[in-house]
Amino acid sequence: MRNFYVKLLLIVLGIGFSIFFGVDLATRGVEQVQGPITAAPSSSGTGKVWQTDKAQDNKAAAKETSSGKPTPKPASQESKEKAKAESEPPEPKAEITEASGINRLGNKLGELLQIIAHHGVKWFVAIFDAITG
Repeated sequence: MRNFYVKLLLIVLGIGFSIFFGVDLATRGVEQVQGPITAAPSSSGTGKVWQTDKAQDNKAAAKETSSGKPTPKPASQESKEKAKAESEPPEPKAEITEASGINRLGNKLGELLQIIAHHGVKWFVAIFDAITG
C-alpha cells in the first residue's frame, strides 16, 4: 500500500512540474513576441497586460495630441533609428519553387519530427504504464 502512495506522489509531482514548466515556457514565448509584461490599471482590478512597443507609441502619440505639444524624443534614440533605417536595405525575397531542394529538405525534416514525436509519446505512455501498473 505504501508503494502505491509513493508512485502516486511521484506522478502528481511530475504532472505538477510539467504544468508549471509549460506555463513558464508559454509566458516567456508570449513575452518574446508581445514584449515584456507591464502593469496597467484595468477595470477588473490590478491585472497585467502585454503592451507592445507600438501600443506604447500610440499612447505617447495620444498624449501629444491631447496636450497639443509634441514631446521630444531623445537625440540618441532618433539617431539610432535613422542609422538603422539607412544601414539595412530591404532584404530581397527569393523565389521558392515547389521542386526546390529547400522544400524537399523541409518536408523530410517535418516528417522526421512527426515520427520522433509519435514515438516519443508512445515511449512516455509506456513509462507511465510501467510506473502505474
